Formats: sequence, C-alpha cells, structure tokens
Amino acid sequence: MRAQGTAFASDYDGTLCMSNWETGEERFEPATLDAVRRYQSAGGLFGVCTGRALFGVNRSVEGKLNLDFYIVTTGAQVLGRNKEPLFERTLEREVAQKIYDLYARDGMAFLAVTESCYYSIGAPYPIAEYTVSSLDEVPGKLLGVSMEFHGDEDAARLARDDMNVRFAGVAEGFQNLGSVDVVPAGCSKGSGIEVLHERLGIGCVVGIGDSYNDIPLLQAADVSYTFHTSPQEVRDAATYVVRDLAEAIDHFMCT
Repeated sequence: MRAQGTAFASDYDGTLCMSNWETGEERFEPATLDAVRRYQSAGGLFGVCTGRALFGVNRSVEGKLNLDFYIVTTGAQVLGRNKEPLFERTLEREVAQKIYDLYARDGMAFLAVTESCYYSIGAPYPIAEYTVSSLDEVPGKLLGVSMEFHGDEDAARLARDDMNVRFAGVAEGFQNLGSVDVVPAGCSKGSGIEVLHERLGIGCVVGIGDSYNDIPLLQAADVSYTFHTSPQEVRDAATYVVRDLAEAIDHFMCT
C-alpha cells in the first residue's frame, strides 16, 4: 500500500465534509471517514487544506477524525498535529477596511476571520458567532475576510479579479464559487502545501479539492484529484478526476 511517508491534503467543504454554509448543516460520509482512517493506519498523514479557520474545522471534525496537519484560512495559517504553528500571516486592518468599503453591499455577508471566531459585519450570517457594525469592533488578529455574493459566480469572479489588481502584493482573493476569501499576499492553499514539504519534510503531498480556490492546491501537490462535478478549470488542474474523496484515497494507495 502506498501511504507511508506521504501526506494527503483535503479541501474541507464539499470534499471531506458535505456542508451547507447558509444552514450550518454538515455531513460526513462513513465511506470517506473509513478511507481516511485506512490511509492513516497505513502510515500516511492526513489533514485539511481549507478556507475555513482552525476553530471552524475543530468544531466539526472533533470526535470523527484525528488530523495530522491543518492548512487553514486559505494558507494564512499552517499548523501541525498538535496545533503547533508552522506558518502564520495576518491581514492588515486598513486593507480589510478598504476591501469592505469597495465591495460590501447591503444584505451581503462579509465575514472577518480571527483565530477564535467569525464576525459578520453589518448583516447576520449563520456561521458567524457575532454580528458587529464595523471592523473596528473585531478583536484580535485578523487572518482574512470572506464575502458571499449570494451565489453569483460572475459577481464573485469580477470582484476577485478587481481586488487582485488593486491590492497586488498586499492581499489576494480566491474565488470559491459564489464567494471570495481574501488573505495576505503570498498565502494560498498552494503555499500551505509548500510549508508541508519544507517544515514537515514530506516528499509526496497529495491534494484534493472541488472549487476554484483549490487550483493552487492542485497545482502545488505532487498528485492531485478533483471531481467529475467540479468546474472545468478545476478539472484541468488535477491529475485525476474521481467520484469522491474515498475513491481518491483508494486510487492513490493502489497506484
């Protein structure tokens, strides 16, 4: 079995966990959990590579899986098995405020991501612990911000492209279908894979994801997977196209 000395980095929402951000509903397929445990038992390291913050992963995975690493907030934080920090970069508050001023709209979800929770600015959003009136009310380190464009992929893409020109070298936006996650420049799911190579000394990292923000992950991984239902641009970036995470793990372990 091919697992010893390798690491499997999985996107979270829509890949490891079937989740609905608007309702908070989450579902882990038993076959997926079984495949992850088989891979770890064979000597592989398994972790997440996600736009979620660490606390957003912990509260869902606890009791279901023991993760070996965490690439969270789109690479702004990378942590080891015991949550020891391997990499961290914060978003300047002045930059976050400018992004809010430029792109926030009435009724739109705008989330500030900190180490401890999500803050929704202006309008309530189900996954946010707190709703505040401005970024000034958000305490602690700011790791990134996220904007939900009501499922409008075209609006999300236009905002992402515009901000990546305006804030080049300072911040970068990554589209996840109808939303955009913004993190400090130099951070991405792909940069998180590079940290695994360098800090953990892993020779082969496998990546899997389903959306546009996973393309840096798929490109940085030594072997990568996505799904038949993923956008064409995402499928083009992957080594293999599969039905689900369980199939990807079984395929990798048998090749």
